Amino acid sequence: MALTVSISQKELKRKADLAYDNKTYKVFLALNDASYTAETTAANWLTKELAVTAGYAAVTGTITTASGAYDNTDARYEFPAITATFTASGVGFTYNTVVIRIGSETYVVGVLVESPSITLLAGQSKTYSITLGEDD
Repeated sequence: MALTVSISQKELKRKADLAYDNKTYKVFLALNDASYTAETTAANWLTKELAVTAGYAAVTGTITTASGAYDNTDARYEFPAITATFTASGVGFTYNTVVIRIGSETYVVGVLVESPSITLLAGQSKTYSITLGEDD
């Protein structure tokens, strides 16, 4: 006998509200020596963040679940994509990890690893589109 379980769209939204509504986010770049993973604390990841003096700035903002919606194709509640554009100034910079943190949570939401490392020279930019969602 098979058992099928369905989670309502309203429950996914409720969970998304608890997790993300009116919380700030920070998307930042890091140069990781491969010792840190998605399980590493946010405090440790922040020690790997690039220095502002290298012409780098993190991307920050606030999430509002009122702007989210259920996505029938992916069967999850999604928020509009966070567009994180990093532009080098000064001498530019090199990084190999994009880190996503919500509020002051102890752990990061996730990491994106670039292999090989990315080097942006002064005036160059790279954009990432990040979608947060609540899935069953």
